[in-house]
Amino acid sequence: MGTWETGLYQNDVSLDIRDDYISKLKSGKSDEEALREILQEYSDDFEDIDCKYDAYLGLADTLWKKGRLTEEVKRKALELIAEDRISERWQSDQIRKDRGRVLDKLEKKLNSQMPERKKVAIHKPYVLGWEEGDVYTFQIKEKIEGYEEYVGWHAMFYVNRIYQKDWYVRGIKDEVADVYFFLQQDKPKSVKDLLTAKNVCFNIGQRGNRYRVYICESSKRNRPKDFAFLGKCEKFSYPINEKLESDCFFWSKYIYERDILWGYKRQLRYEEQCRLKLDS
Repeated sequence: MGTWETGLYQNDVSLDIRDDYISKLKSGKSDEEALREILQEYSDDFEDIDCKYDAYLGLADTLWKKGRLTEEVKRKALELIAEDRISERWQSDQIRKDRGRVLDKLEKKLNSQMPERKKVAIHKPYVLGWEEGDVYTFQIKEKIEGYEEYVGWHAMFYVNRIYQKDWYVRGIKDEVADVYFFLQQDKPKSVKDLLTAKNVCFNIGQRGNRYRVYICESSKRNRPKDFAFLGKCEKFSYPINEKLESDCFFWSKYIYERDILWGYKRQLRYEEQCRLKLDS
């Protein structure tokens, strides 16, 4: 476990406890159940000579913000605030002074009126609605500086695999797809257009290029407005010189079109380099 600054959440223990506790609430666990599981799962950290400070103080702050701070956790946190002020883990006067300001703020907060209990929305497993082998298409509509010539072109993507991953909430399995993107000028008529469309390359590396990306979404509202099913591809041709790893791809406004266009130009440069090597 690491600590990089004196802030309340500038260490791995507090961050993990905060995120795991909130994830348990989002998964539908009761306040009591979520707290009990955190105390059990992180028992080593709560008892460790150094980690106990980060564990209890992060937990107390998280519980207070959600309106769920118990008297037992509050009492323990206040005890540890006093201890942490003189803890030997802060190795200089300046660092101890910086930490002291953090502790002052937390102590004042824990002794103040706690907010009303905040409702935490339960996260339901997300379903993409796609199947492996599906091909979808949409049009590039945003005018992106330096890529204006591609407005009106058409992107396609092939759904390679569907995974179950706890992508957004720990313990809740959502559907995530890894896909391959393609780009061409004319509107595709069928999945056969994948044979002639240009691959979108997201990274060029010495050990291979990255063509696959994970599409991560929590709502279908962010998809392109003209998003449409093209058909099912039974025999997909995987890119040559592919490095089998994936990064995340989000339907963020303008960003996804920019990334596709960057990847298209990157593929053009890569193919040109290959041709030059063959000619030399």
